[in-house]
Amino acid sequence: MTTDEARSPAHPAAPAPSYSLRALFQVPGYRYLCVSSFVWHTTRWGGLFTTSYLLAQMSGSPILNQVVGALVFLPMLIGGFVAGVISDRLDRRKLVRRVQLVLIPVQFAMFGLVQSGQVEVWMTLPFMFALGIGGLVNMTAQRPLIYETVGPRFAGQAMTIEATAQAGSAMFGTLAGGALIDHVGMGAGFAGMGVLLCVSAALLRLVPSPRYATPRDRGVRVSIVTQAAASIRLARRSRRLMATLGVTVAMNLFMFGYIPLVPLVAAEFSADAVLAGALGAAAGGGQILCGIVLSTRPLLRRGLVFAVGSMVALLGLFCFSIAPVFQLAFIALFVAGMGQAAFGSMQSLLAIESAHDTERGVALGVLSTAIGAMPIGMVLIGAGAELLGTRNALMLSSLVGMAAVLTVVLRLRDLLLAAPETALRPAPGT
Repeated sequence: MTTDEARSPAHPAAPAPSYSLRALFQVPGYRYLCVSSFVWHTTRWGGLFTTSYLLAQMSGSPILNQVVGALVFLPMLIGGFVAGVISDRLDRRKLVRRVQLVLIPVQFAMFGLVQSGQVEVWMTLPFMFALGIGGLVNMTAQRPLIYETVGPRFAGQAMTIEATAQAGSAMFGTLAGGALIDHVGMGAGFAGMGVLLCVSAALLRLVPSPRYATPRDRGVRVSIVTQAAASIRLARRSRRLMATLGVTVAMNLFMFGYIPLVPLVAAEFSADAVLAGALGAAAGGGQILCGIVLSTRPLLRRGLVFAVGSMVALLGLFCFSIAPVFQLAFIALFVAGMGQAAFGSMQSLLAIESAHDTERGVALGVLSTAIGAMPIGMVLIGAGAELLGTRNALMLSSLVGMAAVLTVVLRLRDLLLAAPETALRPAPGT
């Protein structure tokens, strides 16, 4: 049996299981975990927006805003190895909740500094890094917690909902942060995110111990060297994981750095801030629609969905770069968002299924490091925009990205194989 096959024991023949969303939400604890995850995502995106808005008021430096945005993803780049092995050694549910409980006073501390007028620019840097640590723990601990809660049978749908919730929370967090700032004040944006984080932690307390969790080995010492060696061995054993990592790096280098440049393209069509906001939300709308569709059906060829989604996203970015009118630019980003949904919903699941039960955190730690390439991609696309112009930089980035994804998929075709049959069988008693 290869490492890309499921490690669960074979089960006797059983009637075809139901993959309805109703059955998924009947899994004990999942509904609380799902809402808790959505609320936690909202606090991070809302915190990013609120901090960016604060910096715009304090300094007006676009470079500083880019640095702050990069800090959110920096923990993934430098801490993925360690976070992955820690996740495999500890109770993931307790780990996630304890991290949230640490972040709650951090949120309210920023509220106090803003309200008292004592906040300074440098204070936003450690705050954003703290939010990034939350994102790292979400990837390496909360996502495998979701998998272990619902089991292999519902894993595809649950991960799709998780990716869709993240896209929806990006829109909701921005809107909530803006509304709080506009109607109550700057400090309210930070206080609101702190309250939501309290709600997320409270909901997580209602989640029972996951049914599909594996025993934790708490006696093994955590070290960067050991983790790095384990990660390399895992990647070498699994061609599916290697392909997943390759496509992830390509997407983070050549795709996602476009987001800060959307307002610049929107300004070519109109000076209306509402239209610029609508264009910025187009990709999120596409992600939500595609995520809803994908969550209603079992996905046997998950790697194919992942690869095709990546190509669709990059193709949408290319069309956006050459769109002559606002309407076509909106459609292009909407389509790109649909591709992003397919890419994001399968990403974590492919990594989890490529590893042994005791290596899920390791696999997602490596994946987190690959996602950490995003700040580098933002710098590359930003530098290209300075040298070549915004549209030319986006066009070149999308073309190089498509070539990179296609190269990875053709060289590592294991990615396109169907999901292991055992991963879709119901567990005993279900």
